[in-house]
Amino acid sequence: MILKYTGKKNYAPKLPAVLSGAGATLGKPSIEDYLVVRIDSREQNPLEFPDDYCKAGRGTVDVFDYCLEGDTDWAVERKSREDFIQAVALSSSWRRELAKIAKAQSWLLPVVYVCEFHYKDIGTYDYARFASGRVTPQYIRRRVAELIYDHGVEVAFMGDRETAAYFILTLLKRRKESLKQRGAR
Repeated sequence: MILKYTGKKNYAPKLPAVLSGAGATLGKPSIEDYLVVRIDSREQNPLEFPDDYCKAGRGTVDVFDYCLEGDTDWAVERKSREDFIQAVALSSSWRRELAKIAKAQSWLLPVVYVCEFHYKDIGTYDYARFASGRVTPQYIRRRVAELIYDHGVEVAFMGDRETAAYFILTLLKRRKESLKQRGAR
């Protein structure tokens, strides 16, 4: 969100700088009133969050795509259908995903993949793109089962981008509450 001052020409209010693209809104006491989300700069098609209670900015997230600003110990992975299928179908991508999962598991917190499509949408993908002919809906569904059963990953199929964005905010809000509780002890 970009704030533009339209009042007096030689006066502009000073806003706290949190992250590129995130800042306090006029009329709100401070940025702490918001859920401040960092979106990984490598995220090609980032989700949009409602700016009345969330401020989002771009930056580096060590593992995965979305985290709380300043929290380097936990993040959420977002996948479109195309990204998810390629990540689990191609050998090199699968190895890369498993490496990311292993790094994230060192946090000893849940590893969460938020998919912006329905599970049933795996069956409607055009698998002719894979020349080998071995990538099928059954193969992808097996990979989902491997992620969950063998690697302990929570895979949440949200159905669309808006629901995925809301779910990610809900997870990050819970993370913020958890961090606040730990600080109070």
